[in-house]
Amino acid sequence: MSGNIPIEIIRVFVDENGKNGNPLGIIVDEGNKFKKDERQTIATLSGFSEVVFINDVGKGNISIFNPQREIPFAGYALVGVSWFIRHKLKTQLVSLKCLSNEIETWEEKGRTFIRGSVSVLPPWNLEHFKSVESIESVLVDKTRNKKHSLIWCFIDEQKGLIRARTFAPDWGIPEDEANGSGAMKLTFLLKKDLTIIHGVGSVIYTKYIDGNNVSVGGECVG
Repeated sequence: MSGNIPIEIIRVFVDENGKNGNPLGIIVDEGNKFKKDERQTIATLSGFSEVVFINDVGKGNISIFNPQREIPFAGYALVGVSWFIRHKLKTQLVSLKCLSNEIETWEEKGRTFIRGSVSVLPPWNLEHFKSVESIESVLVDKTRNKKHSLIWCFIDEQKGLIRARTFAPDWGIPEDEANGSGAMKLTFLLKKDLTIIHGVGSVIYTKYIDGNNVSVGGECVG
């Protein structure tokens, strides 16, 4: 692997002012310039939670790599690459293809959404905390032995407003600024639509669809 790596960087799940959000690396690689081991090296060294490689723009065919491995699903990466293909590559699409999964995607009120089956979600551990203050007080240095966990509490249960943070040091991610798939799993657990204030101040929107499907979305900039 040599030369400059043409990586684009966007932020996914920004707030209404375009601030915060989880940085995502995207590489358009329709010619398969980077082989699987090279893609993994790029993802491992990137510092991002995931890097997405676009294999075919028109077909929405992509590959997602986290710091350790290629993965079949990542909520924030799918939302981000969907937005990137539409707004940066000026290509319309109704679905994304990632490994054996076909994921529906659309835009609604300025937000990009994807829909996924709960069967493909990563095995996040969900930890219910009693207060926002208890979540804010968690120090990253104290979570080194935590296994891929999303911690959460209600800000307003009736409105479905949540405060959350995510730690996955065992997956090479000490703290994730915005966790789309974890938000989907929490939505399925609670069986209600949610607005989640995540990390420093990212904003994730989810919708409970049925006993098998949940959608997640938000705003992106780049």
